[in-house]
Amino acid sequence: MELGVVFLGSSAAVPTRSRGLPGIAVVYRGSVVLLDCGEGTQARLTEAGISPLRLAAVLITHLHGDHVFGLPGLLQSMSMLGRRHVLLVAGPPGLYGFLREAARYTGWLPPYPLYVVELEPWEKLVLPNGFEATAFPVDHGARVAYGYRLVEPPRKPKINLEKAARLGLRPGPLFSKLQRGEPVVIDGRLIRPEDVVEEQPRVTIVYTGDTRPTRTVVEAAKGATVLIHDSTFTSDMAEEAHEQGHSTALDAARAAGEAGVEMLVLYHISARYDDPEPLLAEARRIHPRVVVAEDLAKLVLRP
Repeated sequence: MELGVVFLGSSAAVPTRSRGLPGIAVVYRGSVVLLDCGEGTQARLTEAGISPLRLAAVLITHLHGDHVFGLPGLLQSMSMLGRRHVLLVAGPPGLYGFLREAARYTGWLPPYPLYVVELEPWEKLVLPNGFEATAFPVDHGARVAYGYRLVEPPRKPKINLEKAARLGLRPGPLFSKLQRGEPVVIDGRLIRPEDVVEEQPRVTIVYTGDTRPTRTVVEAAKGATVLIHDSTFTSDMAEEAHEQGHSTALDAARAAGEAGVEMLVLYHISARYDDPEPLLAEARRIHPRVVVAEDLAKLVLRP
């Protein structure tokens, strides 16, 4: 697939037989952005047929163990696989110290350039594969925690073939000039790019990480293609969810509806749910397009 999401682990805090700890691979034209890296993520990458050497960046939402304990091992495995090009690792304050201490006590340093960025709220990064990533603050208790809004790089504009034909244009070099924003002349008539060129929509993926309901999610997810939202519990456990800094499936659906997202993915599922159907049922009361993340499942956004 050209663009899509592979769910590597979808459980909350404790792995189960069917769900590993949080990790999401955003695949784009052969490169991968990894969102969170719970213990076991590198094994899931192997199961999914994704080489760690394809990683362009790793984005960590917060420094709870179930989201970050897999990172030191993954970094070391990449060196053993021969990685030599730079890797961007970004996340909240404390990320550099965590990796520094892991390196100190294991006596291992990467033989490839490791660029670690500790982000500020609403800070934007352009990732090595061209994606724009915005770290937005979420509410997961006292510890700094972020979600991420990922926007794919600008796509090559598309020629409206019907409009082009009516103007006497045929596929060829003139199409390329128009797509570059240059006007062309045919039979003495000036044809401007806006006469036939249409901008291609860009995919936006929003991942909340762990959070109780908060307005920042709605703000970050406005008009998104996909919202991957903390849905740890069903709404009958809303009080417990919010006390622990988490959301219910109903909370996720309400945020998705208010933000006008195209698709909602329920994520970070408590181990108490062998069958996620109750989560799915309550979310679908609010939002028409909902799926529950399953480990190793692929969400194809562009084949």
